[in-house]
Amino acid sequence: MMEQRLFDEEINLFSIVSLLRRGVASIVVCCSVGVLIAGIFLWRSQPFYQASAQLVLATASNPTQLDPNAVALVEPREHVTFRLQSPSAFDQQTVSTCSGGGVATSEQIAHNVRVKAPSVPSDVVEISFTAPTPELAQQCVAAIVRGVQEQQTSVASDGLERLKSKISSLQSQLAENSNLLKQAQGSEWQQAIYLATRDDAIALRKDIADLTAKLELGKSATLLSPIYAPPNPASPTKITILSAGLFIGFVTGVLVNLLKDAYVIQRNRRRRPKS
Repeated sequence: MMEQRLFDEEINLFSIVSLLRRGVASIVVCCSVGVLIAGIFLWRSQPFYQASAQLVLATASNPTQLDPNAVALVEPREHVTFRLQSPSAFDQQTVSTCSGGGVATSEQIAHNVRVKAPSVPSDVVEISFTAPTPELAQQCVAAIVRGVQEQQTSVASDGLERLKSKISSLQSQLAENSNLLKQAQGSEWQQAIYLATRDDAIALRKDIADLTAKLELGKSATLLSPIYAPPNPASPTKITILSAGLFIGFVTGVLVNLLKDAYVIQRNRRRRPKS
């Protein structure tokens, strides 16, 4: 049983090799035609270039019981990537920049933009865009980055304004204490007022310093590296297209030979005289 299986496999392998040898001319012709068609496609198709940028997202103070100086992203990375998938994320200025003097819509921009969130570092997103020229791709990525930065600044502004308001209020209280001491100078109540407001002033200065430090912990969204667009087009790729043309030509040549052999066998059967 094992010997019969090996014998059948040898016959099948011999048949395949024999088929390829008999039809080598037609296979070469089909492969040449496939590569030629792929070359014409590359010549006729419009190249597209891709520009990309790595953006460090904005952070703000997010104190915890274990770490009062902890910081966190003003919005999760998932929110940024999800928002940039929607056409509504792109304002008219971005659409105008990405059009390159032509006609473009926010739907087309959402289709051509790609946003990735690498595993590390956890505060970076990679934004890329494809366009007919590398210059236009760079301009569009710059416009998209600007929109993200403005959105992040808007999200962080509420928390920053609250911190600034608290600092301003504490500074006003500290100024009132200082004015009270100035008014009491030379009077018999100066010593008593000083002792009464001393601890208050120390606590106010400490709170102001803490809030100022938290205010300085926040950072706006910045580029990790300059926007870059390689000079070579991202699509279509020559190797991929030519390899596909060669493969399709080879498969077509094999199928042509199979059909040719099947036709010859069928014709011989019809011509064979009946006993």
